Amino acid sequence: MSLFFHRNIKPDSDVISASHTGPVIVYMAPADSNGEGDVWFKIYEDGWSKDGGWATDKLIKNNGEVSFKIPSDIRDGKYLLRGEVIALHNARSPGGAQFFPNCAHIDVMDGGNITPKGVSIPGVYKADDPGILYSRKKGGDNSKYVIPGPPVYQSGSSGSGTPKPVCKKKAKRSRKSRKRHDL
Repeated sequence: MSLFFHRNIKPDSDVISASHTGPVIVYMAPADSNGEGDVWFKIYEDGWSKDGGWATDKLIKNNGEVSFKIPSDIRDGKYLLRGEVIALHNARSPGGAQFFPNCAHIDVMDGGNITPKGVSIPGVYKADDPGILYSRKKGGDNSKYVIPGPPVYQSGSSGSGTPKPVCKKKAKRSRKSRKRHDL
């Protein structure tokens, strides 16, 4: 499955300023929760790697596209999908990190029967978390960067129910936002 990040609605617009380096994170929540409460579970994250730089560098090279797999044991149903870029260019002081979410409605079909434990958004991050309050090293080694939030859910690792091996996903609708959001 893929999400696309662009500053404007047009697909040929630029993705994000190259100065806005940071991680890319994807969460899911059951749609009937309206995203309220401890319902968001992380399914993907990418931060810094010596060979590829920041996740946002890869995002720019891929023309705004980030691809990931939805765990095959997730319970069938309608879900909210939240992709986010956390820009760290001003993150050396509290409140400086900038959040760029991207949301979609999806259907999980032929999945399993697991509902992973979740976290609340907003509320998953604190202003002084190591991955939110961070002084990045321009052109340097950022290998000590810690991606914020809970660990990525791995099929069969938590939740309740028994995993099933097959999952098909169908994207329903996407809404893009450039709006800065609170933690």
